[in-house]
Amino acid sequence: MALLGRCERTVFKVCLMFTDRSREGVRDLYQDIVSELWVGYSRFRSESAERTWVYRVAINTAVRGARRERRRLPTTVLDEATHSLLVQQTDNELVDRLYDLIYRLEPQDREWVLLYLDGVPQREVARIMRCSERTVRNRMKSIILLLIEMNENED
Repeated sequence: MALLGRCERTVFKVCLMFTDRSREGVRDLYQDIVSELWVGYSRFRSESAERTWVYRVAINTAVRGARRERRRLPTTVLDEATHSLLVQQTDNELVDRLYDLIYRLEPQDREWVLLYLDGVPQREVARIMRCSERTVRNRMKSIILLLIEMNENED
């Protein structure tokens, strides 16, 4: 791909800016960006300079990757005692706990949670709540984090 040869420095700059600069981090992001460029090249309409388009694709890919990393929850290995305790809790206890937390939310937040729990697609939620799909994602993320915080503060 000749475009990559002409814009490789731009891609590397983005990789260095959005990673910890480790060899693996840079390599992984570079591969993700090249993949996005390859897939998206057919949609490039030459309305901007090649370098501008490459830069936008690279930045968007890097930002999406960074968001994915932040969303990744840390994992821990449960010891046998903790595992046994969790298994002993009934589904009803967990559901009751969730609904107790939801009840403490503001009424409008409860509407969002209801739609989410009912499995209503984001596009439909956006139409119902008269907002963008991005607002739906951001609002649900905020509410979920609030529920997690409320739960942790009670333990």
